[in-house]
Amino acid sequence: MTEVLEVAGCLAAAGAMSVSFLASEPRLRAAALVLAGALALALITGQGWDELRTLRDHPPEFAAAVIAAIIALAIGAAAMVRWPILLPVLLIAALPFRVRLHVAGGQEVNLLVPLYVVIGSGVLATLVETFRGRTTLRRLPKPLVIALVAVICLYALQTIYSPDKAFAARNVGFFLIPFAILFSLLAEANWDRRMLRLALVVLVAEGLILAAIGIGQFATEHIFWNDKLEASNDFHFYFRVNSLFWDPNIYGRYLVLTILLATTTVLWAANRLLVLALAGAVAIAFAGLLFAFSQTSFIALFAGLVVLVALRWSFRWTAIATLVAVALIGGGLLVRHASNDSNSINTEGHGTLVSGGLKLARHRPLYGYGSASFSKEFAREENVPPGDTTISHSEPVTVAAEQGSIGVLAYIGLLIAAGWTMMAGMRRMAPGLGAPFRPLGEGNRLELAPARIAIAAAFAALLVHTIGYAAYLTDPLTWALLAIGGVLAAEVGVGEWPGSASGGSERQSAE
Repeated sequence: MTEVLEVAGCLAAAGAMSVSFLASEPRLRAAALVLAGALALALITGQGWDELRTLRDHPPEFAAAVIAAIIALAIGAAAMVRWPILLPVLLIAALPFRVRLHVAGGQEVNLLVPLYVVIGSGVLATLVETFRGRTTLRRLPKPLVIALVAVICLYALQTIYSPDKAFAARNVGFFLIPFAILFSLLAEANWDRRMLRLALVVLVAEGLILAAIGIGQFATEHIFWNDKLEASNDFHFYFRVNSLFWDPNIYGRYLVLTILLATTTVLWAANRLLVLALAGAVAIAFAGLLFAFSQTSFIALFAGLVVLVALRWSFRWTAIATLVAVALIGGGLLVRHASNDSNSINTEGHGTLVSGGLKLARHRPLYGYGSASFSKEFAREENVPPGDTTISHSEPVTVAAEQGSIGVLAYIGLLIAAGWTMMAGMRRMAPGLGAPFRPLGEGNRLELAPARIAIAAAFAALLVHTIGYAAYLTDPLTWALLAIGGVLAAEVGVGEWPGSASGGSERQSAE
């Protein structure tokens, strides 16, 4: 695929996704959603066209593969139309699972293939329901929707002058557009008591399985997939595990989410058996996290727990205790570093990536080097030998280097909109902000308070993790938390979809 077509595809996909986000007419939204997905698929196909040569050289087999894929998506869509609860449950279930594939240039990437399949079926199901006159128009906070549109469109626009347009097109085709569609599909689900419980069961069950695999890897000193991690383990006194993930840090990120959601439920649960079961799950997940040896994940867990404790008990005293703890820990690290430099924290080269990224940002402070340019520009600036890591491990630094102050403003705007969405109306339901404490089970909508608090804590942890390890909008967890958090915020009257005229969620008929 030529660079002109890649840029045009990115711009068109971003435009279609924006229409789907902002339109108030159900059929227009659905059509734009399908168009955005089709354009993302075209970008992906163009990137991997050469890798499909072996299959393309045998037209019957190629046609059979295409037909089989269409049939599989159609069967999935039919099941989702018949049982609507399948769509959000399968989307949540598919979030962590990645498949290692070859893409353009012989590069290997970890792609969420199961999630893409579910998204594809979900789009078809949504299209069918819309044109049958049965669709959900969900009100979501306007600032969040507009901020998401802004970052997607800006990223697409900045592919125009990127030195690595192919990489930028992969990010748009594999991540931004599919995950924006994921956001839309989850936002249109009915997040009532039953759905929240099912999502929690799925996430905790998968977290336990992943943690158990990680613990088994540590016990046997055998890991999967990652040759670089295996070689690194040979030179360290500790043994890092990655479970079914490629990267131990992403594995740690998922377990942090599991721990925070389960812990929140424990703090609100009145059923003793449920408390014991979830406490055991937290212990197993934490054991799995320990063996990942992910510094960023532990810091993210600390941040999420701070938010959780503040909203459950006391915001003021938690803030004071946190400041004291951070001061003590920071002082201890400084003393340790001064007394013995060899015992300083191992950042695995991330410090060089951050300093190099900041240098790039200073060179082009206004508009940066273009979307997905960090690796190529960092390698050029620092004369990095082939094979060494050139991928930024801090989202703010990546944004500053690639997109300049324009991108930083859009990024900060999204963070503000997301934070406002997560916290708006919280004073009426968070005990730590003065609301009365009510355990789960006392009323139909009391799950709303702990659910919103759990998502706020998980989002805070994810944000901290991305500052230390990047992958903000290229992680589906971000979009899932924003979607569910936005729906729950709308339940208490926080904003609405642009163009919608009434409260809550409602069925709109096109008939």
